[in-house]
Parts: sequence; structure tokens; C-alpha cells
Amino acid sequence: MFNHRSANENSLTAPLPAPRFIAWWVWSFAGLVGVVGVLWWAGSARPAWPAAGFVGFVSQICGGLGAMFRADDKNGVSIGARLAFFLVVLLLLYFFWRATRAWLAYKPGPVDVQQLEDATPPGTNKPSNVDLTAKLRQRLSESSMYPPSTLPAQAPAESFLELLGDIQIDPNKIGMALPKILSRLRPKLAYRVSGVLQYRNAEPDQYGMTVTVTAFLFGGSRAFSVWGSDWDDVIRKAGIWTLSTLLPVTRMGRFPPWRQWWGRELKPELYQAYQEATELVRSGRHHEALEKYFKAIRLDPKNPYLRAELAETQEKLGMHIDALSTYQRALTLDGQTTRRYQKRIWQSRWSLTWRRLRYLRHPRRFHELLGIRYRNSIILGTRITAKHWYERSGANDERTHDELMSTLVERYWPTLIKTKITGWAISKRKRLEAKNSLREILNKRSAVAYDYAYRSREENDIRLVFQRASTQEMNRLSADDAWARVWLYWPASLWSLMRAVYPAAYLQTFHGSQQLITRRTFRINRRVLAPLRLAWVSLERNANESPYEWMRRYAWRPTAKISWSRMKASSLNHRLIWARMGWPSPRGNWLHEYNAACAYVIAMNAPSADDKFYDELANRAIEHLEKAVLAPRRIFATVERAWMAEEDPDLEPLRQYGAYFNNFIETVYPNAEGFEQGSIHDMPTEQLRGYDYRLLEETARVMQSVWRQRSEGVVDIHSAIEWLRVECEIWESIHEIADADRMWKWQDRVDLISRIQAHCRPFSYSSPNFPPPMLLNGEIPRNGLTLPLIQERLRALELDVAPDVTPDASHINDILDTPHSNSQESQWVLRAAAADGVARLEMWSVRKLCTGYAAAWQTLGDWLAEKVSEQPFRLALGKVPQFTRRAIRENEAERKIQV
Repeated sequence: MFNHRSANENSLTAPLPAPRFIAWWVWSFAGLVGVVGVLWWAGSARPAWPAAGFVGFVSQICGGLGAMFRADDKNGVSIGARLAFFLVVLLLLYFFWRATRAWLAYKPGPVDVQQLEDATPPGTNKPSNVDLTAKLRQRLSESSMYPPSTLPAQAPAESFLELLGDIQIDPNKIGMALPKILSRLRPKLAYRVSGVLQYRNAEPDQYGMTVTVTAFLFGGSRAFSVWGSDWDDVIRKAGIWTLSTLLPVTRMGRFPPWRQWWGRELKPELYQAYQEATELVRSGRHHEALEKYFKAIRLDPKNPYLRAELAETQEKLGMHIDALSTYQRALTLDGQTTRRYQKRIWQSRWSLTWRRLRYLRHPRRFHELLGIRYRNSIILGTRITAKHWYERSGANDERTHDELMSTLVERYWPTLIKTKITGWAISKRKRLEAKNSLREILNKRSAVAYDYAYRSREENDIRLVFQRASTQEMNRLSADDAWARVWLYWPASLWSLMRAVYPAAYLQTFHGSQQLITRRTFRINRRVLAPLRLAWVSLERNANESPYEWMRRYAWRPTAKISWSRMKASSLNHRLIWARMGWPSPRGNWLHEYNAACAYVIAMNAPSADDKFYDELANRAIEHLEKAVLAPRRIFATVERAWMAEEDPDLEPLRQYGAYFNNFIETVYPNAEGFEQGSIHDMPTEQLRGYDYRLLEETARVMQSVWRQRSEGVVDIHSAIEWLRVECEIWESIHEIADADRMWKWQDRVDLISRIQAHCRPFSYSSPNFPPPMLLNGEIPRNGLTLPLIQERLRALELDVAPDVTPDASHINDILDTPHSNSQESQWVLRAAAADGVARLEMWSVRKLCTGYAAAWQTLGDWLAEKVSEQPFRLALGKVPQFTRRAIRENEAERKIQV
């Protein structure tokens, strides 16, 4: 709990002093031992009552305490000894006072938020100080921290600050204030937040506040001025700065993902980006969350927890190759290069090297990378990852596959070594051959000209390599976990045991991220899941080749062998029972039961002539899922419905059994509507295009309201130019989103949302459905439209609004200039008019312009909502007004506006 403050506090913006509560409690305990020793010495000849043992020790202490207060020298102690005793007692009270205050600063205890002071000029438009103070307190009271979660489960929010109102002292009622003053002798709070409201004539950020955070511990304080476009923006920025100031010196700064920032200055932008990302993920707006995660990673590139949450969000969007790239790049955050990591993963079982004990020397690094390594192994073994790699899909950029290929070749070339254990090392020639062979396999990609059998064989080659790499990653991670528990996990287990026997344990709360990956989970993955997947893909690729021969060189333990062609539910059940034996399950853990269910579901892909075989596997899988639901801490209940019902590829065969799976889903996640069955392979496309359709529909509604509101009054010509510039960018974003070839470009959606939120206030914030969530209660909102109809309409919209491209005659009967070119040409005309000295547009010109664009957006929304056909929208586009400097002809009077 100590930190070196010299480097931080010499900077211009030094952080608050870090509380050293352990040191103060140590000194307090030492002082208490000294006082007890003095009393025991003073009462050695004056016990309070005759007794022996511990009771005699207490009697001697009580006798010494009485001797300190006796006035006679015969039965008491000397005056000098009494003075020394009282000085030591005062010093001990000071130690306790400092220790209590340091503990409150670390906890933190209640935070005093004072009334804001007004330093704005008279007549400034603003709410009352009381209202702004209440908003600031509300902002700080809602500061819930979300512990990072590598697994598809929602981490419960934890309270960060506890607010305490200011204690006002009235000088006219000093008698009533004395008890409050005396109560402060015992420390009750450690921080105070105060602020001064300000105003300046500088657009766009005119409103501001100088925030001061005072730490009563050693009298440290920090002040910072924030500015915003309105008072709500100022309150938001002030709250973010306050939280980012207190976080690195309090207890929450000791837990992920802020562990590396404890005692250091935390950037408010980093804290804001992470909090916004977690809130966006929980509201289903995953595309916007990606941008926030990337911003947070740019500010903190070595934080493995941010990388893990980014990859999890990419998985939810079906971008498995992007997620794999994120995991692979994050594996080096524990200090290992790609070459060293490869050597450690693939070292021979006969090799005695220091690399085996690496995580014994770095237990914290192992704990930080545990979730990333686990999810990396899982996504490598998932069939959809190999499918996306072969199809060159599942990534925002096509270059991701090529950039990731070199890393995969360097790390996983031993998957193609076919030699048995004949020596200590692999020759350079065989290493080069394996790398070239793996590069050839990963270079294979789908093509329409290939027949189905050829495509399946090539995809299975990629899948086999990924599955072997996944198996070895899980084997090594399981071995590392077994060694790390000697140094890392036993203190937490001891603390849990103490809490179990401590009578007041129910008063204590658990802080930090709980370790969900247990030894049972590792054993099930290593002994059942990995061999099961390996036997599956090996049989589909080459039935004559042993699935486990390549593992003999690297496996540390005996390899569990499973026969895919002779799969039986009873034998699989015995393997799972054996894998779960020997290790107690932590209270509330559900992951091992969930993985056991996944093992039964994967076995449903095995060939069998008996239909009862699949029914038995489905029943056993549902049974394990029900056991996971009955976890004491109900952590399983926070698993997202979308992941359970639709996204997890391992559960796809179980979804074919509607009578089994639907009943389970309706039990865990009650819903008024039935669960809609769908294929997991078509789910990302259906989700993305359905989301795009709803996003464009809500955009049309917002923009219609914006243009209607703009049609009132005379407008400055530069404001009109800005309107048309933003309009041009929005139509360009709509064209990019409607393009099916850019479906995986999540940045297109983020750009559209950001532009509307930045330039179309307050309608973008007041609209309850903008932007729409990616997932709604775990289901795919279809708006009554099928995927082919959605794609057809988006294709038609793409042609209608294509920039600088005239739709062909087969699509549109009359020639239309697109809204992109209309707004762009009108910008040029207005800029030329502004250069000639035109300052304002007439009221009728503004009204005609706004009415035309509002009609275009309204007809677009009606068309997407199936209220009208496409024809009214195309006609409305043809009537969007255009500015011109020349005389208007009679046939152009309907559209042209002369400036």
C-alpha cells in the first residue's frame, strides 16, 4: 500500500497523496503494544485481583492502569512516569486518528460535496446554484464501477463514492453547532469537492467550472478548470475529472482495469472512454463501444483488460477474426516476444528449462493475461473462426488476415510437425518446411468456382491447424494455472475461508473481479472439450490419421483420446464425471457446468443411427445448463441472453431441439414472445443488416425533425453552409451503410451516429430510439421484414443516394441528381455568395430549403417503415431545392433558389 510520490508530485499536476493506511495501522498497533507493556510493568506489583494465566495478565494491566491515576507515591507511580504515559497515550490517539483518516481516504469514505459558488457575470443564463450542485452530486453518486469481464457475462456494478452533504455552521447558533464540531474530532470523511462557476466569451465552450478536490489526508488538493458548450456538459466533465482524480488513490484503483494507475495521474479521457464503452455495451450499442474501447487502448496501450473487453465486443458483433487478432496481439503484454511465447508453448515435455517456472516469478502477469489466454484458446477452437478465415470475412479490414498470418505462422508452425519423439530439437529444415506448409494452408480462401467438397477440404485444413493450436494453448494454460495456484490463489482462498467462519462476514462485500476459471473448468476443457473437437475435425479431414499423434512430443500429461465415430453418451458422461472429480467448486461458479453442457452439444455433431442418442445428449446438456442457473451467487443469470440464445456457436445443435432449448430459455429469460429460431452462421449478417435498417429509419426521423425546426426565421449564410456540409456527410454515410460490401465496416455506423449527435442537438438526444441498440433483449428485431427484403431495400437506397452517380434507367425512370451532389453544389453557391458579401438568406428561401429536405427525410422514413413505396422518396429527392446565382427559368422555379 506504499507508493513513491517523488516522481508524481514534482509534476505540474501532481496526483493526490496516496493513503498509507497500513503504515499508520502498524504504528498504531506498535503504540498499543507499548502502552499495554507499560501498564503491565506498572501493575507487576499491584494486580487488580489475584489470578493466573491470561486472567492474571488482564488483572496486572488493570492494576497498572489504576496505579497511573493514584495520587500517593506508595501505591502509584512517579509523576514523570505518569506524564510519559499520558504523552504516549496522546501519541497513540494521534496514530489511530491518522490511521482512520488514511483508511477513509483509501476506502474511500463519504465525500463532502459543497455548494457551488457563482462567479459568472450578472445576467448569465444558467440554472440556480442549488440545481447545479444537485446535478453534480447526482453525477458523482451514480459513479458505478464495472469490473472487467473476459467471459460473456455482465459484471455487476460496484459503488465507488458515498456522498455526504456539507455541514453548515451558523455563527448565531454556535451552541447547536458545537456537537457537530466535536463530532469531527473523529474522522468521518477524507475528501471534499468544491467548485466555482465561470463564464467566458469564447465559443463554443463558454460555460465552465473550476473544480477543487481537497484531501484531508496531509492536506493535499488539486484544482482543474473544465469548459463546455452548456451547463450539463460542464457538470459531466467536472464529474469525470473528479472521479479520475480520486480513483488512483482509493481502493478501486487497486483492482482491474486500473491497477497500473494506482498512485499515478489517471487521464480523465481514459476513464471517460472506458465508462462510456461499458455503458454502450450494456445498452446493446456495440459499434459505438468499439470506438470507445479503441480510444481507451490508445491512451493505455499496455492494459490487458481493455484488450480483453474489446475482443469480447468484437465477438458479439461476429467479427471473430478481429477478435482473434486482438487476443493474439495482447499475448505479448506479459513481457514475452512472439518467439519466446512460441518456445514456451511448444517446448518438449522432456525439456527442463527455466521457461516452465516463468509465471512462478511473475504471478501477477499470469493473472492479468489469464482471461486473454483462455479466450484466445476458445476462439481458436471454434469452427466459425476457421470458416471466417477461409471466407476472408469476420474482420473490419481485409488486411487483418494478411497482417495476422505472420503471427500465426510464427506461433503455431509446430502443429504440422509429424515426426515422433526422436530427439531433443527439431531441425532447421523441418521448421522451415512446417512454416511454409502452414503459410500455404492459411493462404487458402474460398472461391465460387470450387466445388463443395474441395472447399470443405480446404476449410478443414485451416480448422485442424486452429484446433491443434487451441488444444496446445489450453494444455499449457492449464499447467500454468496449476503452478500459479501455489503462489497466487491460496491467499484468496484463505481469505474466503476466514470469511466463512467470521460471524460478521455478511457485512463485508466482495470487491474486484471474481476468478471464474477454476480447475474444474480447465480439466473439462483439457480432458473433454479439446479432445472432442480435435477428434471431430481430424475425422472430417483424414479418417486414417491419428488425431493425437502430433501431441506426444509436447503433452505434459497423458492425452485423453476420444473416438468420434463410436461416440456414446455414457462414455462422455463418465469422462466429464472424472474430469470434475478431485477439485472442489467455488461457491457460485457456473463456468464448468456451462462447459460440460457445451461438451454434450458438440458431441451431437457425431454420426449415429440411433435418434435416442441425440435426445440423450440434449437432455444432459439442458441438465448441466440448469445446474449452472442454480449457482448460489446467481452469476450465471447475468450471462447475456443474446450469447446464450443466439451467439454461442457451440450451442447451435442444441437450438435445433426447440422443445428442449426453448423451454430452458423461456425459464431463464422470460419473454412475452417466443424464441425465434435461426442459424448461427446467418446470425451476424441478419443482425448487422437489421441494425443498419433500423439505424437508417431512426436517422430519417431525427433529420426530419431537425429540418422542420430550422425553417423558422432568417438564417446566417454561414450557418446554412454548415447545414449543407453536414447534410452532405450524412447522405454519404447512409450510402456507405447501405452498401452490402461494407457490412463489416463498423466505423461507418459510428461516423453517422457521431455526426448526428454532434450537429443535430437536441433532437438526437431527445429521440428515445436513436441510436437503436444492436440487440433488443437478446433478440433480433426484424420490423416484420425478412433478410432478403432488407437487403433489397438497402440496395435500392444505395443506388438512390450514390454520390456523383446517376442510377441506371432500369432502376429509376427519370434522371435524379442525388442528395449528396445537391447539398454539395448548394454549398459552393453559398460560399461564392458569401465571398460577394451576402450575409443572410431570406425567410422564404430558408423555408423552401428546409421544407424540401424535411420532405425527403420524411418519405425515406415512411418507405423504410413500409408506409409508402419507394417512388415517393425518389420524387422527393428530385424536388430537393438547389441554390443558384443566375436567373431562374420558368421550368426551374420549383427547385431553384436564387441567391
